Amino acid sequence: MASTNGRFEPSPVEHVSVNLAVYRRLCDHLMRGDYAAGSVLGIQELADAFGTSAMPVREALRRLAAQRALEPMKSRSMRVPVLSVQRLHDIRRARVLVEGAATEWAVERMGTAELAELRRLARRIGQSLARPDALSEWVTSNQAFHFTIYRASASESLLAMIENLWLQSGPCLRAARALMRADERPPVELHAAIVAAIEQRDASGARDALERDICWSFDLLLEHGIAPESAPPRQRRQRSPTYA
Repeated sequence: MASTNGRFEPSPVEHVSVNLAVYRRLCDHLMRGDYAAGSVLGIQELADAFGTSAMPVREALRRLAAQRALEPMKSRSMRVPVLSVQRLHDIRRARVLVEGAATEWAVERMGTAELAELRRLARRIGQSLARPDALSEWVTSNQAFHFTIYRASASESLLAMIENLWLQSGPCLRAARALMRADERPPVELHAAIVAAIEQRDASGARDALERDICWSFDLLLEHGIAPESAPPRQRRQRSPTYA
């Protein structure tokens, strides 16, 4: 913020917009699991991929580190935290607690249009799980399904916590996807059970089905030795996804 001759002059909108756009794009890639656990994210590499200077990338990475989605390295790069049993249990417990509460709050507030959207997404999730080549569609539809519920809770505080937890969950999702390619699939009935419970205004039933949906992927990783892709940081440098 600057002042010239006593007049207020706001910060340039373009600069703020670029910073926010870079941050949001990185959030999207982290939530989708585009980066494996242990991946090193270089500032200049990301800046080149985004077509920006290093400054907005550096600011976005610092912000994500403060949210525990990334962790700093001595080289001033950032890395996606390596998965561990303790981290998996911690994220799973937190997600069950916070997302379960948001679901209970959403049950009484869910409108007709939101319920129709949940039904559509539940069908799409089931269809994508039946196709081995549709994992990306499953990721997109699953995220949309969950956040349709969480937004219906009408709690900005809970939604912010949930978004933070999903940022930390991205590497877990990626590792679970690797196991899903080996014919492991989440129970298709869970999303239908969530929708049915919400339709009946059964808050505890909706929460129970959602908690089972959350726990499925974490339990899968624990049963298979945590994470098949997780590697020490010196052994992996993540290639950036293609940016549109």
